[in-house]
Amino acid sequence: MEQNPQTDQYQTGGYAPYNPSFPYSTDNPAEPVMQPKSDDNPQFGNENDIEAQKGTGYDDDVNITYSIRRGFIIKTYGILITQLLITSGFICLSFVQTVNDFIKSPNFASSGFFIGFLVLFLVITIFVCIMFSCFRDTARRFPINYILLFSFTLCMSFYCLIFCAFFDPQDVIVAAILTTAVTVGLTIYAIKTKEDFTFLGGFLFCFVFLSAFTIGFFFWIRVTVFWLALGVLVYSLYIIYDTQLIMGNVGLEYSIDDYCFAALNLYIDIIYLFLKILQIIGTIKGN
Repeated sequence: MEQNPQTDQYQTGGYAPYNPSFPYSTDNPAEPVMQPKSDDNPQFGNENDIEAQKGTGYDDDVNITYSIRRGFIIKTYGILITQLLITSGFICLSFVQTVNDFIKSPNFASSGFFIGFLVLFLVITIFVCIMFSCFRDTARRFPINYILLFSFTLCMSFYCLIFCAFFDPQDVIVAAILTTAVTVGLTIYAIKTKEDFTFLGGFLFCFVFLSAFTIGFFFWIRVTVFWLALGVLVYSLYIIYDTQLIMGNVGLEYSIDDYCFAALNLYIDIIYLFLKILQIIGTIKGN
């Protein structure tokens, strides 16, 4: 019986039976192509595949998200520092004796300029807060958001100038130092702590609103150190609350397009904290 040489080479030497479907090389169809065995874990691929896939997975997405958030934080605090520098410049004007005497004069308090400023301050404050809170798309649009923000900043700065003119310059400086120390300390705490303060937004707003309404309605209630200290506590919590919303490390967070709104809220917290501390110092000293 004539034997096939191709079949014989697979029937001797312990080879398995000849399988015509086994892959062959193009040069010699009778010679099977033996694939080299990889020592790498097939689940993760070989070294070349791992190196080629680095930087294309979840870690890259995390890095991109962190980079975007960091850009938002830098922009927000850059705007905030600019606001505080503008307000500080106005406050420093209260140290000038001529400006101080003019603001304290009866003619200034009864002048149309002062009354007009109070009306303008009230209108701009309400308008900006409504625009930033209720019309987010408009508040996110450049340059409208910057115009609204710095209009509010100028009004608040002028208000601080008038307010500080009735206090001793040394008290103003002490209040500014204390406010800076408290703000920095609370910011570090808000970043480091694992406690979530972002759920307190509604409670803090209601507390401030009800307190202002109560004191305004019962006008005979004298503003004492107790109420001022309570205001310091509330605005300190607000600083922690808004800082965590900016950082986005726990709970709720600001959208990356709300940098003006975030800077505005934190600016208001710091300014009102400063004014409350200054009032406490003035009250204790009997000013």
